[in-house]
Amino acid sequence: MIMQKFRSEYDVVVIGGGPAGAAVATLLEPQGHRCLVIESSTFPRYHVGESLIPHTYGTFERLGLLPRMRESHFPVKHCVRFVSSTTAEAAPFYFSETIEGERSHTWQVERSEFDEICLDNARAAGAEVRMQTQVRRVLFEGERAVGVRIENADSETEDVAARVVVDASGRATVLGKQLGLKTDVPGLDKASIWTYYRGGHRNPGIDAGETTIFVLPDGGWFWYIPLPNNEVSVGIVAAPEYLFSEGPKFETAFARELELCIPLRDWLSSAEQIDELHGIRKLAYLNRQVVGDGWVMVGDAAGFLDPIYSSGLYLALASGELAAGCIDDALKADDVSAKRLGAFVDPLWRGVEVIHRLIRAFYDPAFSFGEFAKRYPEQKAAIIDCLIGDVVGKNMSSLLDALAEMSPPPPPLHESSIL
Repeated sequence: MIMQKFRSEYDVVVIGGGPAGAAVATLLEPQGHRCLVIESSTFPRYHVGESLIPHTYGTFERLGLLPRMRESHFPVKHCVRFVSSTTAEAAPFYFSETIEGERSHTWQVERSEFDEICLDNARAAGAEVRMQTQVRRVLFEGERAVGVRIENADSETEDVAARVVVDASGRATVLGKQLGLKTDVPGLDKASIWTYYRGGHRNPGIDAGETTIFVLPDGGWFWYIPLPNNEVSVGIVAAPEYLFSEGPKFETAFARELELCIPLRDWLSSAEQIDELHGIRKLAYLNRQVVGDGWVMVGDAAGFLDPIYSSGLYLALASGELAAGCIDDALKADDVSAKRLGAFVDPLWRGVEVIHRLIRAFYDPAFSFGEFAKRYPEQKAAIIDCLIGDVVGKNMSSLLDALAEMSPPPPPLHESSIL
């Protein structure tokens, strides 16, 4: 029973209007649940993380977004290619090797446009959206979340009641910070620097939209993601002690590493840098708890590991969809306990654990994917499953056992940080 005085009440308040939050609202409104999405910025707004993976297809279908994606000018992505810092020659991983038809490709998206498409879709489903509005804190009665305190652009505050609060605030991690749940991921200490170019190299044919990963000798890597309007996103991920060994400036580190990556330097030789350098000095984090009585975290609000397999947007959409199903069930049963709201957490994070294992193998200097493929050719399909995101609710024990033969498994995330 809500004892506080509220000016307005909703079934669900979603903190953040990005893809995860928009997915939650889009799916819950048609089920008869009144949703309010609170977004601190105005759209369109800049965001990094442009590469989708094919397993988002099903979620797009259920969200009703496939027609918009098909009609978009986003480059079509058929594959991922891992190359070295000395040559760009390597065989790509084509998603069509394990998926047939249209589901075997996806898109490289400009996030300012893509995120606006997702939020407009939530509005069309009936969700109310308030822009330029900050969530100052989530309100609790005892252990149960019962609403949020918000502040609009005119500095007016209001307490809004909710039967369920969804934290989809991304790296802002509103609930994680408020409840002191945010923590580091041991063994995943990486930083990133990135920018954008116009006029860079594109591969021919269906490879024009591929994600290319340039693997560096020091354990770091560059991404190369083609975008609309002949633009490309280029970024480096590496250990911060290496990346900033010559000082803290992004410009120094990025220029040095670009000069050392010969094929990438060649691909950008006639390109024009069109944006400033952006950076994050610590990429990975998790929350020790991602669900509680009356509240749920989805997407990057729950945690972020590493961008190497482009899993961020997929996990945002997948967690939003899975959480929406549990929220719908909980609201209809009038039981918003952590147990009921969090029924999706274990299967989702078992899938995340598979991605985590692949990430840790990638950074293991004693591990080689080339050698792994030679020793375990029967695991190629499983590797492609990981690259397309087909890991939730799937038995990947054979792949994990094979990985353990070549790279010691890290402590499980779900034991150390998640639940």
